[in-house]
Amino acid sequence: MRTALRSAAAALLALAGATAGAAQDKEPQLSAQELVQKHCVRCHLAPEPEDLSREYWPYALHYMGNYVGMKGDEFDDMTVSPVPPEWEPQKDYTKRYFLSDEKGYMRDLYPFRPYIPDEPEMTKAEFNRMRDYFEKNARPWQEMEIKRPKAPLAKGFKPVIPNLDLEPNALVLSTQVDPQRRRIYVGRSVIDDWVGGGGRQEGFDKWDDIVVLDLDSGKRIAQTNVVSDPIEMELTKTGVRVLEHGRFPMTKVGIASLIDWEFEKGEEPRARMLVNGKQRFVDLHTVDMNGDGLDDIVANAFGDGIFGDANAELTIFYKTPRYEKLWQDAPAEIPPGVLPGALRESIISKQSGMISSDIGDFNNDGKPDIAALAAQGIQELMLFINNGDETFTRIVLDRQRPSFGGNSVRVADFDGDGRDDLVVLNGDNVAGNHVGNIVPAPRPHHSVRVFKNRGELEFTKEYHYPMHGPTRSVVHDFDGDGDIDIAAISMFPQWKEYEPESFVYLENKGDFKFEPQSFSSEFFSVWASIEAADVNGDDKMDIVLGLGNFPELVPPDWMSSMEIMRGRGGEAPSVIYLLNTY
Repeated sequence: MRTALRSAAAALLALAGATAGAAQDKEPQLSAQELVQKHCVRCHLAPEPEDLSREYWPYALHYMGNYVGMKGDEFDDMTVSPVPPEWEPQKDYTKRYFLSDEKGYMRDLYPFRPYIPDEPEMTKAEFNRMRDYFEKNARPWQEMEIKRPKAPLAKGFKPVIPNLDLEPNALVLSTQVDPQRRRIYVGRSVIDDWVGGGGRQEGFDKWDDIVVLDLDSGKRIAQTNVVSDPIEMELTKTGVRVLEHGRFPMTKVGIASLIDWEFEKGEEPRARMLVNGKQRFVDLHTVDMNGDGLDDIVANAFGDGIFGDANAELTIFYKTPRYEKLWQDAPAEIPPGVLPGALRESIISKQSGMISSDIGDFNNDGKPDIAALAAQGIQELMLFINNGDETFTRIVLDRQRPSFGGNSVRVADFDGDGRDDLVVLNGDNVAGNHVGNIVPAPRPHHSVRVFKNRGELEFTKEYHYPMHGPTRSVVHDFDGDGDIDIAAISMFPQWKEYEPESFVYLENKGDFKFEPQSFSSEFFSVWASIEAADVNGDDKMDIVLGLGNFPELVPPDWMSSMEIMRGRGGEAPSVIYLLNTY
């Protein structure tokens, strides 16, 4: 009897399951586009197949699959391999792995563990449906490269290798020229801190330093080690203000800091720490933001992550009336926070990926506003309009899809109408342009873009110069014709080319038309920093370029095997000048 009941129950369950399965089969399948709208837009704008190469899409989808709980074995033609244990220094932070395909390509991926759900949120069939859609509608990488002749040589610049007591082949993240004291400060990370995606190797810390050199003789005046990459500098009355970037992946307590340094001959370098404990500082501006006559400090930190927990921030450090007195006795290191009593911290935004900022007056009301660029999740170009009471109104000017790769925003009046315009660089493409066997990912939408301020806080894009991997720029009237020109560098150029475009000078021809120019091939290198400064005292603004010898982001043999580098003995100068001859 009990056996008969069990059999009947089993039959009923089987029938119920079959009925449910049949009903499920009749439910309409979600299309790839519908799946994108269901899952992808939770973190960023919906991507389009044109954003990435056909070869790269499986890697991008495999990475993003982590955030919908995919287990990593859904693509039968791809292989997942673990990284060495020492390459995963914070196991609760990233899930790091190598991904390779049958074409011989590979990629090193590290999604953020806190955002990975325990169970899959779509089926293997759905995941592969998305892959088929993106691959079938994307172009091969060969069709996505920007192809054009090298820009003509700039007649108004003479490239020179300065006689500086500075080792070659460095990673120079910042320079700062002091024309009055006739000095140049060079911020180096000679061997990359980010080797292995964050696992510092023993002894590498010593290479983060600041070197001070006499601008005329080139002799070394001083040198000091710093805790992390000196990514940005500003002159002060007594020396230089240095923004230290911090670490990637982030540490539980940030090590990014802001320090004033003084270097006097025959004396030990003097450090005064103003801010400590941040995560991945990027930009720095000293300006009076509240009209009290004291120069405040505006800084932004990229953080790391997708949402508001990324430890990113756009912050104003307001100086107090006690600042000058407290600054005199400030220690070389303070606990996480600001120099007590000297600064007040006001976080304007915690939006993830705050990669760049600059200062302007966009509504011509006499108060300084902030332009900012976010490059994580939904990529946005924003203004923070100063309300005059230490509050700001956020205005979004432009929103872009994930592959946009925002890097830099700078402010200048390009058409002389008295309104501050914007130049935006988008080109973040880490190791995506023919570095080793990493899957190619050229992105022709990477570029230099100029936005015109039409008044009433309305901006329109008026100029677009496609360029692989642009990262930083300077703006100045270099040729003295009364309008503002642009010089830009690329850290992620198209390495397959005989001479990858790593620098461009865009001469302003009026009416938002710019003429691209370059310099001679014997000075070719990849650049990490750019500065506009008068290095020879002739009252003309020159250009200072700092080498971008960035392990893992450049071909490992680029100085010895590239045809354009032949005859240089495997060396590249760490700094070159483009002397202004206009």
